[in-house]
This record gives sequence, C-alpha cells and structure tokens, in this order.
Amino acid sequence: MMNIHAEHFKKNLDRLLVDVKFEQIPFRLIQLERELKHFCESFNLINTLKPSSDDGFESQASILLDSYQVPLLVSKTELGNFRLISGILTYHKLCKIYAADDKSLVPCIVLPRRPNKETLRLMMLNDIIRPLLKQFVDVTGDTVTQSLTVWFTSEEQPSVFNSSQWQSLFPMIKTKTQLCEWLHISTKMVRLK
Repeated sequence: MMNIHAEHFKKNLDRLLVDVKFEQIPFRLIQLERELKHFCESFNLINTLKPSSDDGFESQASILLDSYQVPLLVSKTELGNFRLISGILTYHKLCKIYAADDKSLVPCIVLPRRPNKETLRLMMLNDIIRPLLKQFVDVTGDTVTQSLTVWFTSEEQPSVFNSSQWQSLFPMIKTKTQLCEWLHISTKMVRLK
C-alpha cells in the first residue's frame, strides 16, 4: 500500500503532466521560478551538488547533450517567458555557455501550467535529491546529513523521515538505517532523526 503523501503527490503529478510538450525554447526566455531561486539561495546548492570533476573541461557539445539527457522542466508565463521548475544543474551548466542575449535554443519539457506550491516544492526537492541520493557513486555521511536536514526539517518537524515531503518522495525509507542501507554507507556516518 502506498503512503498517503506519496499518493497525493502522484495524483497531482498525473494531473499536471497530462499535456506536457517537448519544445526548443530560446535560452534567454528562461528564468528561475521564484521558489526555486529562493531555495537555491537559502542553501549553497550548486556547491553541495558539484561533481568532483571540473565541468570547465567539458565541451559545449557535451553540455548540450546533457540538456537533452536531462531536459529543463519549465512552465510558461502569461508574458511568454518560461520559469524553470526542474533541471537546475543542467540550467547552471547552460548558463556557462549561453549569454543572456543569446538566441540559442535549448530542449525543454513545458508544463501546461505552474504546479501548485506543494507540488512545486516536491519537484524541486526531487530534482536536487536525484544526483545526491540516486546517482552519486560516492556520497559522504556529512553531505547526506547536512543536505537532508536543511531540505526536510523545520522547527515544527525536526525529523527528516517524518516529513510529509520526504514521505512523498521516499515512502519506503522510514529510518536512518534504511537510508544508509540504500546508499551503502555506514549508519555511523549519518546523523539524522
């Protein structure tokens, strides 16, 4: 049986993703969604998720290929601009090769509307958790502890695992032990409630 938070999130996504389109969009028309911008500023996100390799050695072709393999997820504004909802690391790389006035087109998945605040937050969290918890080969306990504490806890909810947002994204991981087993790291390295 699926967790109630995960079910609610899935229903919201099912409705939101019905009429998505894949489009080539001028890079200069894409801006960070306000919530995403605030989220990135509140935590040193890019440095936390920076790969150990120096992406300064990547070619423009490699970065462009990244944008097809992990396309930007955007919603269109009434003024015809686009707000980035997901794909922050790809966007960050594209900023290095395209100037703001550049006419270059980038591949984007365009949502038919802006997600509600709760769904938007979960989409942002999943976007940044994917490289940290789902794709990194070697993740440290300190990085996991620091990142998850900032992203999933509050004064009202000091436990990562009891957070409704965590339960929406990872309903099967209910304890630090389960998380550490999944990540193949020692429970002694992670300090979470």
